[in-house]
Amino acid sequence: MMKTSPWAVKYRPVNLSEFVDNREALATLENWLASWKTLGSRPTKRTAFLYGPPGVGKSEAVALLAGRLGFDLIEMNASDERTRDSLQRVAGTASSEASLTGTMRIILLDELEGMSGTEDRGGLSIIASLAATTRSPLVLIGTDMWDRRFISFRKSSLFIEFKAVPTRSMIPRLKEICSKEGIQAEEEAIRTIAERARGDLRSAITDLQALAQGKTRLTYQEANWLEGRDRREQVFDTLKNIFNARTCQEARMAANVSDVDYEMLFEWIYENIPHQITDQEDMAAALDALSKADVFLSRIRREQEWRLLPYAIEDMSAGVCMARTHPRIGWTPFKFPQRIMAMSRTRATRELRNSIGAKIGGATHTSVETALASTVPYLRVIFRADKRHAAEMAKTLGLDPEEIAFMSK
Repeated sequence: MMKTSPWAVKYRPVNLSEFVDNREALATLENWLASWKTLGSRPTKRTAFLYGPPGVGKSEAVALLAGRLGFDLIEMNASDERTRDSLQRVAGTASSEASLTGTMRIILLDELEGMSGTEDRGGLSIIASLAATTRSPLVLIGTDMWDRRFISFRKSSLFIEFKAVPTRSMIPRLKEICSKEGIQAEEEAIRTIAERARGDLRSAITDLQALAQGKTRLTYQEANWLEGRDRREQVFDTLKNIFNARTCQEARMAANVSDVDYEMLFEWIYENIPHQITDQEDMAAALDALSKADVFLSRIRREQEWRLLPYAIEDMSAGVCMARTHPRIGWTPFKFPQRIMAMSRTRATRELRNSIGAKIGGATHTSVETALASTVPYLRVIFRADKRHAAEMAKTLGLDPEEIAFMSK
C-alpha cells in the first residue's frame, strides 16, 4: 500500500508569498532576525516570544525566515526535551557557540506550555537565563504570553502575536491544495472546512486530507459532516492511542477515558483498520476482534445488557491493538467513517419519511414502519396523479409543505 505524507507538512510554505495571513507578525519577526546581522551588535531584545493559537504558522514562520536570511535552525520541543540538563546541553551549547561553518544559529524552543511537573524543575530557569544572555537569536513559542510561568521572559523578550487565520484567508490555500492534488471541491465544501477549523489552518488542511484523499471530487455534504474541532481532535487522539498502544492496558485505557460515544468509536476503528494495519493476517485478526465487539454491542442494543459493554470495549481496543504483529511503515491519516457520513447525508430524508409515516400511522392506527411500507407508496401515486384529492389528504393528515413536496416527487 502506498504511503503518503501529512498534507500539513507537504504544503508548508516555502516562500513568503505562500505564508497565509499574519503578515504583520511575519514582518516584525523578519526585522528582528535581520537586526542580528545588520546592526553589528546584538539587539536589546535577545529573545522573540511568538504566541497565539495552534496551527497559525508560528513554527513555519521561523523555519521560512531562517532559510531566507541564512541562519542555521536548531529546533527543540520544550515539552519533550524539558529537563534542566537536556536544555542546558542542547540549547545552551547552541546559543554560545558558532556553527562549524561560521553561520549564525537560531535556537527555537516550541510548546513551552508543555513544561510542567517535577520533571521540568529547573528547565524554565535555564530558558530564562538563555533569554537574557544568548549570543544567538532565541525564539520561544507558546499560546499564552500571560502565563505566570513566563514572567521572567518578559523583560528580555520581544513578544509577537500570531492571530487565528480568518476563513477568507484559508479558502484560497485550501483551493490551491485541491488543485495540486487533482480534487474538484465544491465551494461550500471548502468554506465549511475553513469555518469549522476555527482559525487553525493546519487543522483545516488535515481535515481536507482526511475527507478528500483518494478522491477526485469533494462535495458539501461530505464536508458538512465534520463535527466541532474539539470533538474531532479527541477522536483522533483516541484512535492514535489505540492503534499505537504497546500493551492491552494502554489501548483499553485510551477507550475508557475517551468521551467519544462507544458506537461512534466502533465506526471510526472499523473504518481505519485497513489503513492503519496493512499486513493481511494482522488486519484479519483485528477485524475478527472488532466483529466480536459488534456481537456484544448488538446484544446490548437488543436486550439492554449493559454488563457486556466492558467486553465490547476490550475487543475493540485491546483486541484490535494486539492484532498487529508487524510494524507499521510510514504514516497514514485517519479516515472519517464512510457509513456514518452516508447516514448523515440521508438523515434529513429519513427524518422527513418518518414524520410522514407517523402522521399516516396515527390516522390509520398502524405503526410507522407499516405506514411507510404499505400506505405511502399508494399515496405517492395519488399525490402525483390527482392534485385535488392530494390536497384533501394533505389537509386531513396535517402534512406541511415540505412533506407534501416529498410525497409529490
